Amino acid sequence: MISQTIQEQIRKLVLPLGIPNTVDELKLAVKEAFVITEEFSLQYMDSDFHDFFTLTSTDQIQHKDTVKVVFPSPVVLTFCYSGADVSTTQSDDALSSSSQDTLILSPQSSPDRLPWPQEFTIPCFSPEVQIVLEKAMEAYMRDGTLMSVQNVKRNITERLTQAIYAYTAYPSGMQIICVAEALVRKYPCLKEPGSLSGYYGWQMSLKYKMADYRRRLSKFGCPEVTCNTLKSKSPENRKPAKNVKKPRKAEVNYLPPYPTGQSEESLEQERLELLSEVKKRDNTMVIKAKMAKTFALRRHEVVNLSPRVVDFKDRWPALFNPQQINEEFRRITTLDLEPKFMQMLDQYTPNLLSIFCAKGGALGQTLQDKMVAIHQVF
Repeated sequence: MISQTIQEQIRKLVLPLGIPNTVDELKLAVKEAFVITEEFSLQYMDSDFHDFFTLTSTDQIQHKDTVKVVFPSPVVLTFCYSGADVSTTQSDDALSSSSQDTLILSPQSSPDRLPWPQEFTIPCFSPEVQIVLEKAMEAYMRDGTLMSVQNVKRNITERLTQAIYAYTAYPSGMQIICVAEALVRKYPCLKEPGSLSGYYGWQMSLKYKMADYRRRLSKFGCPEVTCNTLKSKSPENRKPAKNVKKPRKAEVNYLPPYPTGQSEESLEQERLELLSEVKKRDNTMVIKAKMAKTFALRRHEVVNLSPRVVDFKDRWPALFNPQQINEEFRRITTLDLEPKFMQMLDQYTPNLLSIFCAKGGALGQTLQDKMVAIHQVF
């Protein structure tokens, strides 16, 4: 067992067969355990220097050691418009917001989604904005003076939009309200005079800023938003607000992009190989790895093509295995299906028993007989 640090998250990795013999095998175990599709490297905590070093051999780590997952640095592209032409320049300032079409892209084009938090955490803003906010908070604490946000509103909403996108590209109205409320709770100096809530203007600004952010993402081919462009819709659905495809409440990884270095053709080849692998015995690990690798292709089929169940089963027979149903549920929602189901069943069982006991007639009598049998068991 070792602990893994992944994008500022600390996760525990259990290795039933012990630490693998090679780094590549360890990376494969990490990919499968945490559903990581993009490339990464591993670093281990050196006991002599108390710092992370690149892992070159699994002999360098032991039981309960800490291993860090390191992803490649993002690429920042700034698009500068000049008439009908578009020129692309690379910027060194990852927090630059001087252009309305500056996006921070990972090599996979879209990061793995996180579940929406119970309480939204306001991220840190650029240094100049933080300085302005600190001075404004001093004035607010001194005499209650509210801050004029004209000079910083664009920077704040841009940063909040990026933070929201880490969870979803299509936040609901309630989620946007949660962000606006968290903003004025952390920085009361940003409250709006004359507003009952103090954040209605921020709420509307974030709503339209997210729409603009999705528009910019569609230019880069982000599949989660390009599936809703007019060009991607059928002729009868070519209206902006018609048949919008977006995640439901529990869906975290709704429509991920293809893994780095993969295309639809290469993943289709993996799918064909998977058809032969499912016919072999004791081939669970290979099937699990290929199913994780082809996850994006399946989601593209489900979301964009809406195939019939019988056709989908012919193309993906491995998905209808109970183990892979659990794995697919975890890839989409980041939750384990069976523990979550049993947890919610325990939560709602008292209410269900009350409903059963309140039933009358022949059905009620049948339920009463079954309830007696249940009480005898427990």
